[in-house]
Amino acid sequence: MSKLARLAAATGLAAVLAAGVAAPAGAQQQTATSPHNYTCSNQGGGPDHTVNCSGLITVNNVLNGTTVNVGDLNILNGTQLNDLQVALANVADNSVNLPVTVQLLNLENTTITTYLQKFGITVLPVNLNICAGSICV
Repeated sequence: MSKLARLAAATGLAAVLAAGVAAPAGAQQQTATSPHNYTCSNQGGGPDHTVNCSGLITVNNVLNGTTVNVGDLNILNGTQLNDLQVALANVADNSVNLPVTVQLLNLENTTITTYLQKFGITVLPVNLNICAGSICV
């Protein structure tokens, strides 16, 4: 699915659902733990806030150094960071034999789904930057 098609789908979904909660201007960095050496944390605050997830997301190093950056005003609490981390690790472990670009798209879809279903926050693909080395989606 092209980025434009994903954007159109997410925009349509956003029109149907209420957008998330506005975050306070200042952000405290919070991290969560994972069985993988992969962590998610809040970075910055206000309009420059991002949620960054990075590290070794799969047990066999296929996506070593993968980063997921969510440009969003919503600051996640520790439980939310952990939920995102677990969801990303689970989808990464379940798709280790797929091409890297497919794995990255699976991470993108999981991020969007987790934000919407678990946190009630709509995130558009345009606000995501997901990379494994020099390969980004």
